Amino acid sequence: MKSQTKFNIQHSYYFNKPPLTSGGCYFLLLLLLSACSTFKIPGKKKEKSLGDGYSVMSSQDFADHLASLKKGFLITPETKTLELSAPSKKYLQWVTNEIISNNEIFFKDLKSASITVLDSDAPLHFSLPKGELFISRGLIEKYIKHESMLVSILAYELVRSENLLYPKHTIVPVGYLPLERILLLNRLVLEEKMEIHKWAYYLTVRSGFDGEYYLSWLQTQNRNTADFILQVGDANLINREESLFKAFLIKSSDEENPLAKKNSSKTFYTFINSIRDQNQ
Repeated sequence: MKSQTKFNIQHSYYFNKPPLTSGGCYFLLLLLLSACSTFKIPGKKKEKSLGDGYSVMSSQDFADHLASLKKGFLITPETKTLELSAPSKKYLQWVTNEIISNNEIFFKDLKSASITVLDSDAPLHFSLPKGELFISRGLIEKYIKHESMLVSILAYELVRSENLLYPKHTIVPVGYLPLERILLLNRLVLEEKMEIHKWAYYLTVRSGFDGEYYLSWLQTQNRNTADFILQVGDANLINREESLFKAFLIKSSDEENPLAKKNSSKTFYTFINSIRDQNQ
């Protein structure tokens, strides 16, 4: 393309030379061209010129930026968290370690995760890069009825955190970060969410838990859209998620899956009860 452009310029100069009467205009045109810092050749990618020292944000920079928002969120006056007991912290750490250690091929960067329990009645779960996971007291108390359901939710957020599956927004730090703002950073289109659901389902099953509860989790949200509207943003979205996930399960029903744990562990019920006790 560059050589063709050069040929066209030479062809224009030798065979279409402007008359002397337009010499002034031709001279001004040359001045304008020479004053341009860049000259775009058709088919060539436009280069950004933003000054010395500028570099496009890398994946690591993006991960660092989003992960740093945790501090602003936690110091926001409206944000309340629960102080977990040592056994509860140990249990949540065990759950995330089970997911990560049983899927080491998938988790290239994450080796551990940190879970913050929000003191909120609203059923919520979201995440940030670098294994920063958040779940709410309302979610735990009202809707998590089985250990495999908890694993399904955490697996979903771990998939996102590992692969930086967040809208590409750059947030200028202003001190505080309200809940509504951080939830917007976790909103994805349907196609993206379905890919995450599929991966999270496989990770849940490969970790030895019951994959049927992944569908139960989506159905729970669909039946209680009024409660989960802050989480999902669009009531129609969760309905489509459930339908598409059912179709996915039908297609993958012939695949061999490891033997799943059908019952929740005693430590799971101890954890649930400890969260409920803190609200009394």
